[in-house]
Amino acid sequence: MTGSPPLVSIIIPVHNSRAHIPALLERLTQQVQDRDEILLVDDASTDDGTPLLEAFVAAHPQARLIRLDSPHGVARARNAALKLAHGQYVWFADDDDLWAPHILDVLLEAATRSDADVVVCQAELRHPGHQSGAIIDGTDHELIISRERAWTLVLEGAMQGYLWNKLIRRSTLGTDPFTDMSSQSDFTGVVRALANSDCVHLIPAVLYFHLVREGSITRRKTPNLANLERAHDLAIELIPGEEATGLTGSMNYFRAWFLVLPLAHTPTRVRAPWSIRRDGLRRAREAAQHLDMVELHVRSRRIHHQVWLVTRLGTVYLLALHAAQVLKRLDRRIRSDARRGA
Repeated sequence: MTGSPPLVSIIIPVHNSRAHIPALLERLTQQVQDRDEILLVDDASTDDGTPLLEAFVAAHPQARLIRLDSPHGVARARNAALKLAHGQYVWFADDDDLWAPHILDVLLEAATRSDADVVVCQAELRHPGHQSGAIIDGTDHELIISRERAWTLVLEGAMQGYLWNKLIRRSTLGTDPFTDMSSQSDFTGVVRALANSDCVHLIPAVLYFHLVREGSITRRKTPNLANLERAHDLAIELIPGEEATGLTGSMNYFRAWFLVLPLAHTPTRVRAPWSIRRDGLRRAREAAQHLDMVELHVRSRRIHHQVWLVTRLGTVYLLALHAAQVLKRLDRRIRSDARRGA
């Protein structure tokens, strides 16, 4: 690269995404400015999307294509790009999602105003056929907070481990921040960045739209439940000792909602084989043994009651979850048929 270093490194891994590449490149063309560099990571794709990426890079001097010789997975692809990034800040996006064209303008303005190490906007979850959905991260009012306060928001679920709605100072990520695992690697990168941050800035704008698609990592029918345990343990390990003292209740709550309940619920949600559902229940009940149930009841009766049901009902709880899921799918089908009939 020549001239001044870029302000933002945009990192986007791509693997067999031919169907999404034209729209992705159009979004980048509309968005990119001289302050940015674009690092597209081709994770050993075998479809015919690579020539499109090569043509884009040839037409945009600030873009670079990183080609991996074998499939590494999204975590290692992002780590590889980070080693070549020059930006003061890094922004990660998925190739098949949507975002506001001015997302970086807004995030950078906030970072400049507060000298924040991490800036977080709100993100929206969209299911197929829906124009809008639930807000899944961020806050509906502006906050400029310390690292300790940011840890509280993470532990209590107010700030999630998604990458794409966060602008992150590159120096806070260190080397290989994304743990090499098939799920939860985003979360591991976010918590590592927070561990090295002094200031976090949350803004209420909804600027990123995550599109839910069948076959995505979070919807696979054979989820790797050990990844949840690894991500949970890493977050707890990264909290400095002096801050952990004041976060005991939040860490207890984090174990309940982030670890125990997903271990029990995720296999049923993705319709995994019953062997995986039973394994998830076993892991959930073991993790629950370390909970302070009295403190959890004070903090959230709803979470307390759910954990209690997991630990006391066992297989009956799995059957109830399965029945509830079947009824929910049936209700959606009836509503969909009614809309088509209307």
